Amino acid sequence: MVDFIGKLMAARRKTQRNIVLLLSPQVRHLPLPMQRYDDPFLPFGRAVIEATQNLVCGYVFDLASYLALGAAGAIALERTLPFVDRELITILHGPFWGPQYAGAAFESAFTCDAVTLVNDIYLDSYTKDPVHSAFVVHDGLPRTARVHGVFWHDVRLFTYPLDVESIVNIRLADEKVLYASGGIDFQEKLVDALNAMHRE
Repeated sequence: MVDFIGKLMAARRKTQRNIVLLLSPQVRHLPLPMQRYDDPFLPFGRAVIEATQNLVCGYVFDLASYLALGAAGAIALERTLPFVDRELITILHGPFWGPQYAGAAFESAFTCDAVTLVNDIYLDSYTKDPVHSAFVVHDGLPRTARVHGVFWHDVRLFTYPLDVESIVNIRLADEKVLYASGGIDFQEKLVDALNAMHRE
């Protein structure tokens, strides 16, 4: 089985992109075509993933957004994840604190490849299996002296060490990209926004 860094690098080669897309469904922002569903998070996630899988190297699932709908949101998250091409990476954004969430984030529930953490105190609980990893949330500008993955919240950037000297940078396409349009053309506008981000 490929370790996390191997999967990340393969996903970047496959799509030729250093971008992950944030999936943070929010009822008040959902495009018009999604508002007709009683449980809109699953069809929204599916439509987004179907339109963008060749334009990103992975997806970041915002747990708080899904849990805003309670059990229905958790079920939508669980059912949305399998739509992602397994060659791409999936990150579950908590951010989590404590070792007890590792099981739910990985095999026993959401089957994600990585998580975000509040700090690195329990990093070992999430990285003991090389197929999984974690990104510790930091504010401020990126610094290169890191021995683990970091999500630089202020600049919407994930960094991951390849070795002691090299770091891979992955940019986060956030809500501005996800909700580029609220109309029937939301998939087309989302694709346009991702392509524009790639050209920057």
